Amino acid sequence: MPLSSVLIVGAGPAGLSLAQYLKTHGIPYRIVEKSNGDRLQGYSVSLHFAFEHLTKAMGEEKMKSIVEKTSVNYRDETAFATVDHLGNPVMKSNGSPTLIGYGIRANRSRLRKFLLDGIDVEMDVDATGVVFTDDGPVLKTNKGDMLADVIVGADGLHSAVRTSVIGDKVEETNIVNLSTSRNISAEEHAEFIKYSPTHAMMYGEKKDGQEGVVNLFYGVNDISPDKKTVNVRWVLSWDKTAIYKDIPDTQDGLRKLANEMTEEFADPFKSLVQDTDPSEKYWVGMISQYMPDPSWNGEGQITLVGDAMHAMTPYRGEGLNHAILDVTRLGEQLVKAHQGEQTTAEAIAIYEEEAIVRGRKAVQASLDMATSVHRGFTWPFVILARSISFMLNFTQNIPFLEFFFPKTH
Repeated sequence: MPLSSVLIVGAGPAGLSLAQYLKTHGIPYRIVEKSNGDRLQGYSVSLHFAFEHLTKAMGEEKMKSIVEKTSVNYRDETAFATVDHLGNPVMKSNGSPTLIGYGIRANRSRLRKFLLDGIDVEMDVDATGVVFTDDGPVLKTNKGDMLADVIVGADGLHSAVRTSVIGDKVEETNIVNLSTSRNISAEEHAEFIKYSPTHAMMYGEKKDGQEGVVNLFYGVNDISPDKKTVNVRWVLSWDKTAIYKDIPDTQDGLRKLANEMTEEFADPFKSLVQDTDPSEKYWVGMISQYMPDPSWNGEGQITLVGDAMHAMTPYRGEGLNHAILDVTRLGEQLVKAHQGEQTTAEAIAIYEEEAIVRGRKAVQASLDMATSVHRGFTWPFVILARSISFMLNFTQNIPFLEFFFPKTH
């Protein structure tokens, strides 16, 4: 029997991509969102190995304009660079941020607008959980109960759908982020373009007797239409079990801490932080993750995608890409169910078997990367990294790189 309703909870990139996939393949869907307007989007995101999968959702015609409509610099010129605290490049790769392959750095708001094209979202629907009934799964919301053939939780790290079935189970890592956004001039941005036109990471100095280092991430969010102003986000991060264990609870304290952390950093990275207008709000928080739980059981009626399925740290830049991969893997199976080739329960089981294993691998790899980059790098590693970077000037397809940065998909 064809599917009559797939209810998607959450209109972030994962939920919207799934809605696009279902629409493209003629499966009835409904998508609801808790917020009543444009969501707070934070900093920009990397889109790389998911390109081919997003094309399956959006169609080739729409994807022709994705670079122009979503990239932070309105073109496909992108790179990811790592830099030591003195400002010396360590490694640079074309693409974003993987060492092998093509990608873009996308503005979150414009990416969401791109994914919203042709999709009707029911706003201000606050989902509190799901229940199983003889008639099918039901989503409990502030707007009443919503019955569907399939419910897909695309509602993020603290997914109400997941929590109501299996509990929250979100894990807090030891990594702290301190960040804000600010504008810089095109002339100031030119100093960063020497490293990367879109985003880069400066690693703190590994000092004798010190267990950890502070890292500074810089990423372009957007460029003004006249190209005179660049909005960027900087993020200081560290392992609180190793250094800076006491975190201030006032804005003034956070600003002083940020200035102290970057005192030995080279410009333009140092000035990016220390010249931030004091009126800008500083955000601080612990990086959290959700490791997919093999005991998850949506009884063949409820499943998860994106951060609801596997929330990972940002240090491999893969979260969005795995979310979109979820969408196409689930979508492929739902199409088969819709066409009567298998049951809905079979479709969900096939998807989840792969997604949980893949998700666990990706979450662990991301955590390992987060841990290692905040412990500091030895000189042998830096020399090796610079050697790899030199070779990357000649090719973007060096197979042995996967031994250092193993694929998670």
